[in-house]
Amino acid sequence: MVVVQAMEALGNEFILIDAISQKIDSEEELKLLKTCAEEFSFDQLLFLEPPTQKHAHLKLKIYNVDGSLAENCVNGIRALALYAFDESLVFSNTFILQIEDNLAQITRLQENEFAVKMSSFKFTKSSCAIADSQELQFNFEGTDIKFYPVSVGNPHAVIFQDSLSDQIPEMGLTLQESNIYKNGVNVGFVKILNEKEINLRVVERGVGETLACGSGACAAVLSGVKNNLLQSSVLVNFKKGKLKVEVNLDEEWFNLIGEAKYIEKGIKINP
Repeated sequence: MVVVQAMEALGNEFILIDAISQKIDSEEELKLLKTCAEEFSFDQLLFLEPPTQKHAHLKLKIYNVDGSLAENCVNGIRALALYAFDESLVFSNTFILQIEDNLAQITRLQENEFAVKMSSFKFTKSSCAIADSQELQFNFEGTDIKFYPVSVGNPHAVIFQDSLSDQIPEMGLTLQESNIYKNGVNVGFVKILNEKEINLRVVERGVGETLACGSGACAAVLSGVKNNLLQSSVLVNFKKGKLKVEVNLDEEWFNLIGEAKYIEKGIKINP
């Protein structure tokens, strides 16, 4: 018997498994993923684990539904933060979370609202596993579409559009299947409303289009700031809510602010 939490952040749904209070070895993880996929609808499976870096208090491992590992998920980070604070797994208003080889500083602002601050981002082709000779565009139904690579621990392509097409899922899948990004890519489509506000839709690697994407919001604002399209503090609109993203390229950090909540607590499953 394993106890899981069903959680949600801006329409992104997660199953969280506490692998600190429950003994779960690595061989059981994919079995649990399969069981959860049969019983629940969710975007990512989150494992809360003991940290392996000395400065971290907790560690997050993220599985997509297809069984692939994700390097980052800022909406999932906030879901984990809500659980960690509620279960008294951390003992101050701020803690350090390890996600793969990266660290995030989590601060509780209100009961269900959290700030996630990170310093790991790059705009290079190599950071997104793109060949140096590759042009930063792809063809969709006869039209060349330009994109900007951004890594925030996981790889993103940011595409700025005057209007968000009805064919976004197909466009995103075309770039994902092009093999331009050798390790896959999350594709973000941005409509700029003004220098302080955007609409965003994201086709996630291993998932498809989701209702929201925290790392995608960070990538979109980082790219917008770098290309002098956005100011340093931006409201990001998704289908089911908003996030605030703050960027400082000189000091090399970004900060995302948003909420998380439970869908159902303490669900017992038999893997």
